[in-house]
Amino acid sequence: MQTNVHGRTGTASYERNGEPVTFSAILKKDISKLPFGSKASRQAELSGIIGAVATIIVDVAGDMSISIKTENPSVAARTYQLIKGLFQTKPKIKIEKTKKFKEHRAYNVLIEDPKMAKRILGDCEILSFNNLGQAFFANQVPEKFKKQATQTKAYIRGAFLGCGSVSNPEKTYHLELVGKKTAIQSKTNDRSLTGNIEQCALLESIKEILNDFGIKSNLIHRKAHWVLYLKEGGSVADFLNVIGAHRGLLEMENIRIIKEMRNDVNRQVNCETANLNKTVIAAYDQVAAILVIKEKIGLRNLPQNLYDIAELRLNYPDASIKELGERLDPPVGKSGVYHRLKKLSQIAEDLKLK
Repeated sequence: MQTNVHGRTGTASYERNGEPVTFSAILKKDISKLPFGSKASRQAELSGIIGAVATIIVDVAGDMSISIKTENPSVAARTYQLIKGLFQTKPKIKIEKTKKFKEHRAYNVLIEDPKMAKRILGDCEILSFNNLGQAFFANQVPEKFKKQATQTKAYIRGAFLGCGSVSNPEKTYHLELVGKKTAIQSKTNDRSLTGNIEQCALLESIKEILNDFGIKSNLIHRKAHWVLYLKEGGSVADFLNVIGAHRGLLEMENIRIIKEMRNDVNRQVNCETANLNKTVIAAYDQVAAILVIKEKIGLRNLPQNLYDIAELRLNYPDASIKELGERLDPPVGKSGVYHRLKKLSQIAEDLKLK
């Protein structure tokens, strides 16, 4: 599989096997190829995926199943491998067709065995029990994954794989995690397992972790979802570094360097253009003043020093002040040339008033 990036001077299009794909899709595919790490790190990453995107289904008997839906096949495959490696069970994968914008596939990783679902939720600390045996769902980053940096990073990586996206860095710098409106579907009367579980608390706990890493983020409510987003290029780059997306980070940094170089060149060109415009306008005004003097009294009636500079300006209308001074004999500095041209302009103004 090869990736081509086009349009370095404008918008970029990413292609794999000739098909256009988003920067997020490429990033998630690359992240999904990362080594899994320790058992605790794998649990943390799976917990991040489940916490961010999974739906927990509870039937009338209180039995649970897990549905993890994603539009990225690489994320589905990594989720499958995490579950299989950690719990020695093979989840089902259903391929569904959706019509979001245009028809495409969605992948649903399912754990339908109630005992296995309960075990997975418990080990990933998505599910906990009180003294009465009642089950509660955690809606924040589990404490046990906050103790080791590698586990914390693995959890954030899982959350990004589940609900994250990154804009094309050629256009803008924007990364966001979008919370689900509903995390639980229940057919039981047990109120501890019912209702819409807003993802605000989960995203707030992720925001606190990002703050600890020195990454600035913002949390907003957009339509029916809570969204944690990063806008600054440096923050997005730091986030990608935290989750181990080094290939994506390298690509983004290359684009940032090119954009900064392009902006520097544009600023320099604009500055030089502005200075050139000023020079051209000033030279035009000087030539116009000299022509007035020539018509009214003749240039030969000017003092020698003014006559010399007037002749040079007429002969070299595009020359800079410095260049005019270098052509005089003997040469004159910029301030001396400027003073003489200013004197010619004043003479022309006086002649116009007569």
